[in-house]
Amino acid sequence: NQNRIKIQIAAALLLCLCARASADVTVYSSQSFLHDTFPSGFLWGSGTSAFQTEGAWDQEGKGTSVWDHYTHSAVSGNSATETANVASDSYTHWEEDVKALELLGVRSYSFSLSWPRLFPDGNARSEPNTAAVEHYSRLIERLLQKKIEPIVTLHHWDLPQVLQERYGGWKNNTLVGLFEEYAAFCFHTFGSRVRYWLTMHNPYLVAVHGYGTGVHAPGEAGGPSGSLIVAHNLIRAHAKAWHTYNAHYRPTQKGKVSIVLGSHWVEPQRGQATAANVALCQQSIEAVLGWFANPIFGDGDYPVSLKIKHGALLPTFSAEEKLWVRKTADFFALSFGPNNLRLGRNLVQYGQTVTPDLRRILSWIKLEYGDPRVLVAEGGWFSEASVGIEDTVAIYLMKSFINQVLQAIKFDGVQVFGYSAWSLVDGFEWNYGYTVRRGLFYIDFSQPNRTRTPKTSAQYYQRVVADNGFLSDETFREVKGRFPCDFHWGIADSTLQVRRQEDDFAAENAK
Repeated sequence: NQNRIKIQIAAALLLCLCARASADVTVYSSQSFLHDTFPSGFLWGSGTSAFQTEGAWDQEGKGTSVWDHYTHSAVSGNSATETANVASDSYTHWEEDVKALELLGVRSYSFSLSWPRLFPDGNARSEPNTAAVEHYSRLIERLLQKKIEPIVTLHHWDLPQVLQERYGGWKNNTLVGLFEEYAAFCFHTFGSRVRYWLTMHNPYLVAVHGYGTGVHAPGEAGGPSGSLIVAHNLIRAHAKAWHTYNAHYRPTQKGKVSIVLGSHWVEPQRGQATAANVALCQQSIEAVLGWFANPIFGDGDYPVSLKIKHGALLPTFSAEEKLWVRKTADFFALSFGPNNLRLGRNLVQYGQTVTPDLRRILSWIKLEYGDPRVLVAEGGWFSEASVGIEDTVAIYLMKSFINQVLQAIKFDGVQVFGYSAWSLVDGFEWNYGYTVRRGLFYIDFSQPNRTRTPKTSAQYYQRVVADNGFLSDETFREVKGRFPCDFHWGIADSTLQVRRQEDDFAAENAK
């Protein structure tokens, strides 16, 4: 009965959001786009991850990561012909990345440390790689000189390969302690200059694609059982790192620590907002975001819907662990991009639809987890590699996402304090290699100098940052005329249509 009541309450919260969405259509029918500014001090930024951009995969003492091994082996399938050996070469061209940030006018830069670059053997009790420590120190110092806030991620998927081979990677709870030691080293070494820490980025995709479907490194297709065990260890590793910071470093460094969690948004199709459909929508979001957020931001345990769905396969937290895990984040860091929306499409049933509505998921977080302060740590979409510098669709989507954040702040009272446009430069896009681009700055990967060229989306973002939002003093006038005779008229089913990707784990969950 208690489980049924919890599900009914959660469904009622989502039904409230859906009803609010319908009301907004009436109230703001003439204002689907909000011209207003963000709060003073809003933390505009951009971001990258180490594996996607650094390159220098075997230089200056760096060890092999699971993604290095994955892209160099046949297990990666179609990605085997492409590697991140050089990628954006940010390890060498980091100063140009800082200049790109200056051009944008942003106040923060999210980047990740490479665990195998700092500790080739994965063991933080051993001597660190001096070249790596000096590299990240130089980057942090330069950012601070330019008054750009470093937001540092400890682990963005590039686990040292030696830990995968020795322990089986995140399937083994030994990594919980090893990650805590690695985190403690980073806090001790860089923490006096870093105010914002992110323990790991989107662990859902590590658990599901790394150890469930095998689409990501290390390429293990262990199905739901493998993913559930990995997720459990990732949550415990995050909590252990947070407690280490809280006990030993927060008193002097006075920073904040969180974890980046990804999500999609799903809602009933028009005219089908029945209680049953809303409950299914709630379960869909709990199966992705709630899987990790409920233990950390909620009651310290997994959502009831996951317990019902997975039964004995789902690991359990003891009563002591629930108290230990909950509230181990100082703010809510959200990833909202194509990877989670692709997965979300496979988690819905008849009567629901996945939509790229960032405002709704921000409101859901507020209602579900007690109005936390929120950082949109990854916001953005992708362009096909052939698009080049004139990425018009990316501008449209960027404008839409950022305005949805503004509406969430102004209309819904969500405490969003920053937005990181993803990503700063084109890089290696995981299982898609170089076939898609997400950077604000274009890189020609056939050229050795890896020149950063601002795209039209970079120019647009620069304007948004400078205006701190969307000013209302634009002048509009009607334009009359005819299109060229050879203009191609057509029709499309969705601007956000994405390529189909096999996802056995998600398909199994949809049954």
